Amino acid sequence: MNDQDLAVVAFPQRVSFIRLKLVLYLICWLTDFAAFVVVFAVSRGLAEAHAEPWYLGLVGAGLSFSAGVGSVLGGWLAHRFDGRVIFVTGAMTIGLSIAACGLIDLQSSWFLPGYWLLGIGLGFLYPPLIGWLNQGEDAHANCRGVSRTLILYCVAWNLGMMCGQLTGGALFSWGAIWTYGAAFSVSLPIVFLAIVAVRQVVPLAAVVIDRTRAEHEAVELATAFKQLSWIANLGGMFGGSMVLHLLPDLAVIIGVPSDKHGMLLACWRAVIIATYLLMHNVIFWHYRFSTSLASQVLAALGLVVIARAESSGMLLIGLALLGQLVGYNYFSGLFYSTAGSSHERRALAAGIHEATLAAGMAVGTMAGGMLGSLVNHRVPYLLAAVVILAMMILQAVAWWSWVQPLRRRRVEVHAGPHAVSSEVTERG
Repeated sequence: MNDQDLAVVAFPQRVSFIRLKLVLYLICWLTDFAAFVVVFAVSRGLAEAHAEPWYLGLVGAGLSFSAGVGSVLGGWLAHRFDGRVIFVTGAMTIGLSIAACGLIDLQSSWFLPGYWLLGIGLGFLYPPLIGWLNQGEDAHANCRGVSRTLILYCVAWNLGMMCGQLTGGALFSWGAIWTYGAAFSVSLPIVFLAIVAVRQVVPLAAVVIDRTRAEHEAVELATAFKQLSWIANLGGMFGGSMVLHLLPDLAVIIGVPSDKHGMLLACWRAVIIATYLLMHNVIFWHYRFSTSLASQVLAALGLVVIARAESSGMLLIGLALLGQLVGYNYFSGLFYSTAGSSHERRALAAGIHEATLAAGMAVGTMAGGMLGSLVNHRVPYLLAAVVILAMMILQAVAWWSWVQPLRRRRVEVHAGPHAVSSEVTERG
């Protein structure tokens, strides 16, 4: 069989893979649309019912914790067994959770388990999905292709979240039942599309790639930055979680109506998406620790602005500064997880990436809620700024331990011991 015959055989497979990706992107959009209509309805409903900040923190922390557990478990199960079963189970669990939220009274003790089940569903659905999107792609040989896949994935679920928050804000004034009804109506096609998708994918398997020495070094460096991104996730989402679960309380106190509240959250998402697009189109941030630190400093400043906000305009400025970090951490973490993981372990790496985000959210909402009740509604955002700065110090220590030895060894291998001596002299 000549090259032309191989191309004829490969073309239908390529078309099928593109069609599968489009289905997966659509699932991302619908999933986050449905999920964040529910998140908005629950958090805003509790805030308008004058729930204590500690309770808002508990509710949000439970959702984040369940999402973290679901992500690790879903990534591990997809790695060890057939991710297709895990994927469909996640889609069905999301629909079950939304139905429970719509049928159970918000004040009932049975409401929280039904709401937290949403996190398990999300955790089961996303790790295998991320693994399938980049299956067979080498992040070092085809950097732009992998980045293009990641940017489309990130834009898809963020647009879903943005639309969900806008829809939740618009429908909530009509009554909470409208928001839950809209979310459940969207959950049905999610299950259908999940079943369609799993009929086109194959289980994640090992792919053997012959790498050069330079490519092996690049994988080691990506692995180190992948672990750094997990630390950054803890600090970034410690603050980001408060926007999702505690900001409704501050918005009610300031006097921001529900529709404008939804628009603020949509603008926050727009900043995050713009950050993704910028990172896709430029590569100066690749393996550059200083860029990550600068993004975290801006986010800490944004949290201080939110803490001092007296109007929706000040909230928007603070949210924009925080949003760029949320976008930076998520996109860079996914990029390094893909570049620093073997093909069969990408679902597991994606699960850990999502779990560190969820862990930061769980601790942030719990600590922020307690402080909001014990002190006032603004102190949690100042605490989040301090936590980001503390995580920056921890990352600096880890960077010195993990990245510097790799770069010194690379200099030693490629340029010999004299280059190492001269480099030390120059830096000293």
